[in-house]
Amino acid sequence: MLMSKHSTMQKSQRGFTLVAVLILSGLASILVLSSIKDNVNQERLSGNFQKKINARLMSERGIFDTMAEAKRYLDNNPTADVNELATNIVDLSKEDSTGLSYGEMKYTVQFVPDGDELVLSSTGKRFEGQSTLKARFKIVPASGGSAPFSSAIVGCDSVDLVQSGQIDSYNSSVAPYDKFSPGTEGNVTTINKDNGDVTLGDASPVKGDISATGNVNLGKSSVTGSVHANGNVIILESGNGERVSGNVITRGNFEFTGGAIGGYVRAQKIASTESSDATGNISLTKAKVLNKNNVGLDIMYGGTYSYLFDEEDKSPDYTSASFNTNPYVPKVKDSGDSKDPTDPATNCDYLKITSEINKIDDGNNDLKDFKTKGWSISYTMLPSKLSLDSEDETAEISSVNVNVFDKPTEVFKVSKFEVHNDTIFIEGDVTIFVDGDFVMSGSPEIKVLEDSSLTLIVTGKVILGGSAKITTEVQSLTESGLAPFRIYSSYGGEDTGINLSGALEMYAQIYAPLAKVDISGSGELFGAIRGKTVAVSGGAKIHYDAALGATSQGSGSSGQQASLQFVGFEY
Repeated sequence: MLMSKHSTMQKSQRGFTLVAVLILSGLASILVLSSIKDNVNQERLSGNFQKKINARLMSERGIFDTMAEAKRYLDNNPTADVNELATNIVDLSKEDSTGLSYGEMKYTVQFVPDGDELVLSSTGKRFEGQSTLKARFKIVPASGGSAPFSSAIVGCDSVDLVQSGQIDSYNSSVAPYDKFSPGTEGNVTTINKDNGDVTLGDASPVKGDISATGNVNLGKSSVTGSVHANGNVIILESGNGERVSGNVITRGNFEFTGGAIGGYVRAQKIASTESSDATGNISLTKAKVLNKNNVGLDIMYGGTYSYLFDEEDKSPDYTSASFNTNPYVPKVKDSGDSKDPTDPATNCDYLKITSEINKIDDGNNDLKDFKTKGWSISYTMLPSKLSLDSEDETAEISSVNVNVFDKPTEVFKVSKFEVHNDTIFIEGDVTIFVDGDFVMSGSPEIKVLEDSSLTLIVTGKVILGGSAKITTEVQSLTESGLAPFRIYSSYGGEDTGINLSGALEMYAQIYAPLAKVDISGSGELFGAIRGKTVAVSGGAKIHYDAALGATSQGSGSSGQQASLQFVGFEY
């Protein structure tokens, strides 16, 4: 009996153990299955994330590949605009052959012109993964060998337009200047690291961009392009209209007391070595930032933000951390960045004018003064002879052959050149070297005939006073690619080196990197100006000829190709 009972107990224990093992095995199976399911889900999530990442990388590759295509097109078509690019580089779609073993990877890029900017919308795909990236660019026009004249006004130390008229542009190789539809390439630029301010007055509109190595003060004037400064930007109140149609980007403070900004604002906080005040501060009063192209945030800054709230405007509050992000603001190139002495963006005297003039004046010439008779009579000046328009008069002065910017040229050499109440007609390409001052007083006129040019190379001052006039029959380059009137000055004295006043109406290409240039009066100057300082007053208007940016006058430099400049991503 005992044995039978013990055997029964053993059998019961074995049965219980079997049930326990089965239960544990079932639980383990459930755990294993759950773990497998989690792993499958994780793999799917990882796969989807990988597809998304691959799609993102393909969208970025689409941007880079399309940029390369656009650059190649611009190299062959340097005058192309954004619309031409969009027309000729469309439906760009490629498959990545190196990624076929990992699945289909491709991108599609679309061009969307937006004013003077270009939006590249690149969509990358891998299986179900898809990502779209948008980037904004603008075309930087080509600059030829005459890069010193790739802007309307370059004031190496400063530009003062406090009482000037409109600064605008045209392209003489395309059409004459049209006052009813002027161009918007009238750019204003400064260069020197320690100066570089641009100051506008109450009625000095600029149809173009302003790039300053110092501060920009627009006063109550307007700018149709963008404003970029290494210093502060100040815009005073002047109605409710657009004060800057483009963007305002500054490495300093931004103060805006009225009107509207058409684009966005970026003000970067940087360390100040001259005061304890931080820069990058934003101050707005009754002002609006429209950000019409919806590029990122309206305002980004690195200092503090203050705003005089207007109940009627219901203007947005930009005090939150999302706006106070210390944005990256590229630096305007200045003289401190100079690595290439032939780079006109960082070297005021890019042509080394004193050295060039020393080559022309070798010191072996016994130069004499020249002065017209002042009897209201006429002279004719040819490349090799200047004479009275009278049969019984012989040549007043004759030219000699010397090298001018490494080119053999017939040059009149004098110690002083004065024109008083007389008229000089210029026929052909005439060059005058004056080792002293060039002066026109009374009511004289120098008239440059069609397809002719006058090149003036001076060591002293250039003074056009009273009713003096230098007129050109056409406001465009000659067939040989020269400006009708060119001034090259090495004057570096304390006084004004180039002084053009009165009722001007001339085409002039002025290169005076060591001199103060003063344009005053009620006239109009076609061409371009480059001086140590440039002041325009009295309502004088400057019409920049964009054709000067594609010539090689006075330099062997080949210039730079047109390119696409990155503006920012669009979200």
